[in-house]
Amino acid sequence: MKLSRGAHVRLSSSAFHILLLVAGAAFLLADAFHGNVWFDESYSVGIANHSFADIWYYSSGDVHPVLIYWALHVLNLVFGQNITIYRLFTVAGAIAMAVLGYTHVRRDHGWATGVLFSFFALFTPYISLMAVEIRMYSWATFAVMLCFIYAIRIIGTQLATPPARIAEAARGLKCWAGTPRRWWITCFASSLACAYLHYFGAMSAFMINVVLLFALGARAWRHRKSGSNPLPEQAVCAGAPLRVLIIGCVAQVALYLPWIVTAVTSQMGVVGGTYWAKIVFPTTYIELATYAFLTSPLSFAARGSYGVVPQVLVQGIGYAAAVVLAFLIAWAARWAAWRIGLHRAARKQQIAAAKAQRTDGAASASASAAAYPVKHLRLKRFYAWLVSDPIAPVAAALVVYFGVFAISWTASMVMNSMILYYRYLFVAIGPLLFAIAAVLSHVRTKPLVAGVVAVTLAASVVNQALLVRDDYDPANNVPVQQFRETVDRVADQNGGQSPLVVSTDIGYMGVTSVMCPDIPQTYMDWQKGNWDRAYMAYSPTLVSKMSWEIIFNNFHGTFICLGQAQNDSLPRDISDLSQKDGFNLVEYHTYYRPYERTWMTVAVMTKS
Repeated sequence: MKLSRGAHVRLSSSAFHILLLVAGAAFLLADAFHGNVWFDESYSVGIANHSFADIWYYSSGDVHPVLIYWALHVLNLVFGQNITIYRLFTVAGAIAMAVLGYTHVRRDHGWATGVLFSFFALFTPYISLMAVEIRMYSWATFAVMLCFIYAIRIIGTQLATPPARIAEAARGLKCWAGTPRRWWITCFASSLACAYLHYFGAMSAFMINVVLLFALGARAWRHRKSGSNPLPEQAVCAGAPLRVLIIGCVAQVALYLPWIVTAVTSQMGVVGGTYWAKIVFPTTYIELATYAFLTSPLSFAARGSYGVVPQVLVQGIGYAAAVVLAFLIAWAARWAAWRIGLHRAARKQQIAAAKAQRTDGAASASASAAAYPVKHLRLKRFYAWLVSDPIAPVAAALVVYFGVFAISWTASMVMNSMILYYRYLFVAIGPLLFAIAAVLSHVRTKPLVAGVVAVTLAASVVNQALLVRDDYDPANNVPVQQFRETVDRVADQNGGQSPLVVSTDIGYMGVTSVMCPDIPQTYMDWQKGNWDRAYMAYSPTLVSKMSWEIIFNNFHGTFICLGQAQNDSLPRDISDLSQKDGFNLVEYHTYYRPYERTWMTVAVMTKS
């Protein structure tokens, strides 16, 4: 990033980078102090109340590994069930990834890349949304980025001429095969953490290890082919990093094997047979391409759901983004044309040099020498460019991100179930943000870089303002409060006996189970697979039954039914029950909950 002298001093200073991190942390924390949860978060809150062994068992019926649940359980042991503490912990994961821009990316790839990475890690709109969710995503993105950083460091130490910054960072450290052993250990440990946090973390770790395997394998192959190490012991040393990697990968697989067995035996049927996500063309692919910047609040605002002012703001940001994107494409085209021109000029020079070497007695040899650059120059120059610093880290980052995309897309096609969901792909966003930051750091057009930053910041500020508006809205508490008041009123009518509470909607019951743990509730589990095991996370408050017949066998009297819908219509389960013989709908009330953008209904019914 080419800047004026005064601006260069300010932006390149450590003080500015730290100030950016503090401002970004405060920005994310602005939405971290409400007490609301939605279904996915309620699962994290509920399962954290159980033991480590129970968490392993219950989670085997879920679609995610256990590490974040174990971490939340540790917090639960110290603080009890505390939603604020849980949320601050998840925000810490997002901030930790941004801090890597200062502690690692800045040192390895320069101040501009480090500052831009921290900026995008803090102010990409979708990160604001995911950072405050009591789930595994923020810490999974951190683990993936940490693993990627150390993989790039390992590759750097194995180059014939290591980058100066990486060589300086490695100086004086104890090594395995020429690379600091703490770097190997951090890479392997963070890779294993990726896998135990999320399955897309496992895919990300797999791709990072593939990149590392390819780089170290190519190094060993070049040494062997060139014969530059004639001594046997030197030849063995050329393959030593590859052996360290293989040993590390075997150790990772061995440590992950218990969960692999659990996943294969307990979860594959759930994902393949009943998983909720579906492929909708072209909506699914548009979401995958735009999710990081076009969040659901911004989409709703663009359609006028928040009023005229937010709509105008979002549409204005969209137009500005289109202009900036057009200039970026033009800049990329100009850069590509410049590189092609350099390539053609170099090719002509080498062909001319080869022709000049011809002699009367070696015409055939000179022809071969002239033909070589014509045939192989492009490939050799492309390879040299690809492995050069700083192109290689960017290429590796893109391989990781789009490799995860390719693996999950292929799995979706094979399983005929959409596991490639943008919320999951988000786990690998760290390398993508690094690639964007690294490319922008070498753009010499200051207004273009400033435009990217300004559009991102504007979108993030509007997105955060909408999130804060929704998340701190007092209306979020009304459905839960009304549920409790209705239960108390019906209990008084029943002589103090708590009424039967039922629903087919685990989304609503998950929330009421953790917010009202003293009220027994019964979920009619209509889903196939091991979901009943997963929902034991809500025990003892919530129990699952397989049919209405089982739930209402020998039951007579008043009960409460919960449901939710995308509008203020009567939820299907309440409607279906009211039409059954002997059932009567006494009253119902529907409440809008901004936190989830859904309508929740509390109904009082009787069975004669």
